[in-house]
Amino acid sequence: MSYALVVAEVRRGVFEERNLDAIGLCALMEKDISLLVTDNNNEMNQNPPSSPFGKEGLGGFSGEKLVNTIIKVKIEEALFLNPLNMVGVVKTMMDSKGKPDVIVFTHSSSGTELASYVAGYFDLPLITDVNGFDKERDVFFKSYYSDKIFGEFRKAAQGPFVITVRSGSFKEYAVEKTTPPVIETIEDFPIAEGRNFMEYVEEEKAEIDITKAEFLLSVGRGIGNKDEIPDYEKLADLLKATLSGSRPVIDKMWLPKARQVGTSGKTVKPKVYLAMGISGAFQHIAGMKDSDCIIAVNKDPEAPIFQYAHFGIIADIHKVRDKLLEVLKG
Repeated sequence: MSYALVVAEVRRGVFEERNLDAIGLCALMEKDISLLVTDNNNEMNQNPPSSPFGKEGLGGFSGEKLVNTIIKVKIEEALFLNPLNMVGVVKTMMDSKGKPDVIVFTHSSSGTELASYVAGYFDLPLITDVNGFDKERDVFFKSYYSDKIFGEFRKAAQGPFVITVRSGSFKEYAVEKTTPPVIETIEDFPIAEGRNFMEYVEEEKAEIDITKAEFLLSVGRGIGNKDEIPDYEKLADLLKATLSGSRPVIDKMWLPKARQVGTSGKTVKPKVYLAMGISGAFQHIAGMKDSDCIIAVNKDPEAPIFQYAHFGIIADIHKVRDKLLEVLKG
């Protein structure tokens, strides 16, 4: 049977939105999609965080029609996250259902770990961090150096392979099927010993929640140094915007972690996203590309962020900032 297996990422019983990228890629590849997901209720799922899919049903997943088959694994979430158990689950599933054409994971800390174990155990090729696919050539892409270089990957031989999918890359291709999915269960498989999932460690609640902001003024390493931050705070106040930043700004401790936009920070969808001095590394783009209006200011005309901006200004960001301050104060 020809199909794609998507291993869902579920946290505290909530289906993560990033799974839509894995499902979307499989839809773009025109594969029948089987979704492998934990199906349990235990202490890890108490008071789950908010999710765009809610807290009821399949791990908080209300879009079941996006896949052809849902395979519910009767296992606690903590055990599902153990790569040693994942190998056993996939083996049990393949023994009964046959080998999939491709096994797809999210490109996250847990997804990449699970993918590497599965690829190693079954001796399968592995492509990580996929963010593009050419259907006609059957070629996968991943980018390097802030999306300035793209690598092409193609299967060298027939048989299954494993990939991890970058968040924000294929979500738009995840569309509903015309019929509801077939529901299957897996109950009997070996449980590995010697490794245990301990707990989720939540970040401290911040005074400012940038995910709720309608207007974000986001600054990057292009501002030069921390001494420039106060002037951008003034600009944000005059624009009635919330100040945020890219990872280099947070790593240098120019702004607190709670204000970071990107895959290792927050995913935001404001009405207006004004990016100043941000080149547009893919980790940052994934966290803001769904904003209603993106305005980018950068002196480098080749900055990748211009590929995603609705409006772009090629100029010295400090001169643009000072002019805006002058106009708004006037």
